Amino acid sequence: MTNPTSKLTRVTLTDLPPKPRGGGDEIRRSWNRLAATHRSVAALFTTLNELRAAQNETRGSISEAHRDQARAAIVFTAAGIDSCLSALLEDALPTLLRTQGDPHKAFMTHFMTTRFKDNKVTDATKKAVIAFDPRAALIGLYVQDLTGPSIQGAKDLKRCRDALGLKTDAALDDTTLQAHQSFFNARHEVVHELDIIDAAGKGSRSRRHRDITAVGQQCDGALQLLLAFIAPTARAVRKTRSSLGLATT
Repeated sequence: MTNPTSKLTRVTLTDLPPKPRGGGDEIRRSWNRLAATHRSVAALFTTLNELRAAQNETRGSISEAHRDQARAAIVFTAAGIDSCLSALLEDALPTLLRTQGDPHKAFMTHFMTTRFKDNKVTDATKKAVIAFDPRAALIGLYVQDLTGPSIQGAKDLKRCRDALGLKTDAALDDTTLQAHQSFFNARHEVVHELDIIDAAGKGSRSRRHRDITAVGQQCDGALQLLLAFIAPTARAVRKTRSSLGLATT
């Protein structure tokens, strides 16, 4: 939003709603991580707004130091996505996979087409199969396969969505997830390239321009996307637990 007494465009995040009901422990960690990420990123933007206001910095004259804070917001948000989705998958899948539904179909398909394909079974898979709790060990491998070292973009988001049985959820359709690819591209540029680019036809290097308002919108959208994962998962958990005759919260 814009401060009515100045030309400064302030960057803010959309407030999170109350924690979704019915998900119990299956969404507790992921929700806490989303809330913590939201607080951290919001604080970064608050500090950025205050510093720019104190220096009477207009939208058209943003210092590189302040752009670095926007870059930090991208990194914080991306770390929150990785942490939140990993926790959601780790905690919700053991419940969701107890019934014959879309999550179980995705689980079976994944192992039959990847880890058990052509009878080539890795040592990690063999150890999971003969583990004290094979089911838990296999789910652990499944989550690792879904998220990798980090979520890289729309393709990974789609795999996580399908694993949770949310493929038909309108808020997580392919077009919506693809729209967030630019955020992940920005994270890659910031983390792996330090936002440095080679100037065309020159031997010097320069840093990518980061529009602070655009960065704020990307981070806000990414955090709201996590909410779009958690809320329907809470409903699915509640439904699954009810079908199994288990207590719901």
